[in-house]
Amino acid sequence: MVKVVHFSCLMVAVVFFGINLTEAKYIGGYYWSGASIVLKCDNLNASLLTHLYYAFVTANEDGSLTVQNAQKGYANDLLSLKSSNPDLKLLFSFVADNNGSFSKVVADKNLRKTFVDNALELVQQYQYDGIDFDWEFPQDKDKVNFTALLNETYTEFKKYNYQVTAAVRAIPVYKNSGYDIPEVVKYLDVINIMTYDYFGSWSNTTGQNSPLYPSSLDSAYEREYLNIEASIKNWVEAGAPKEKLAVGLPFYGRTFTLADPTNHGVHAPSLGGGSPLAPTYYQTRYAVENGMQGVFLWHLGCDDIYGEYSYEKQVLLHTINKVYRNK
Repeated sequence: MVKVVHFSCLMVAVVFFGINLTEAKYIGGYYWSGASIVLKCDNLNASLLTHLYYAFVTANEDGSLTVQNAQKGYANDLLSLKSSNPDLKLLFSFVADNNGSFSKVVADKNLRKTFVDNALELVQQYQYDGIDFDWEFPQDKDKVNFTALLNETYTEFKKYNYQVTAAVRAIPVYKNSGYDIPEVVKYLDVINIMTYDYFGSWSNTTGQNSPLYPSSLDSAYEREYLNIEASIKNWVEAGAPKEKLAVGLPFYGRTFTLADPTNHGVHAPSLGGGSPLAPTYYQTRYAVENGMQGVFLWHLGCDDIYGEYSYEKQVLLHTINKVYRNK
């Protein structure tokens, strides 16, 4: 007999309420147009965000771009949120196609120019404020070319005061790493570190999805790499300025199928993921205190959108604002 255990890691604790903290400069939220339950703009409180990312736009091998779910009109709908929050920054988040298109685009100077031109045209067409690179993940062979693309994008976009950000892996320096960090950070306004999915269905044991600190049960490798504190430390030591970094907060947990139902704690042997793999409501102050840019959220549609479970609409986003911005 197997048992599914849930490790919910929504790192927004109500114990922080009422604490007077320095206001966060940045609270970014990803709006996933492909979610099974899509958050309608009418139900999103734009005053609770500084940046809103439309996820996703596919970067094709020829440098052209495809707005995912464009026919549904979500990218245009998000513009209406500026009426309630004129300071809100809207950005398109770019991903590769299924064939690893980013590697092919960045390796060709002409394709890089085509990409930059198309990205600029897209931002201006929709009246957005910039773009985000969500390349998961560049490899060593891409390192020089990825830096070149960021340089060329940043140089062109700053002519119009547009922003350039990137979502990056939690382990900055690793075998076959594609980040030249001291160079990359020059061309990014915000670096969204994906400090989640440290443990999941791919793990041999159970573990927290997004632990702030290491567990006493962790191995040396896990202590060094698989927690938020370690990820921030590793990025800073690799050359990233702390004030450009943002901590990722997952609005979901992870589940595991236990090898032994009687052993159900952290680091219990796991046979793989449970069902559902990433539970949400439908089933920290750390960043500010440590001088970072702020936090970002994947993804907004996983919140308690209508207050069905917590009796407060978008309770996670509200909690973050109470902690970071006294709102």
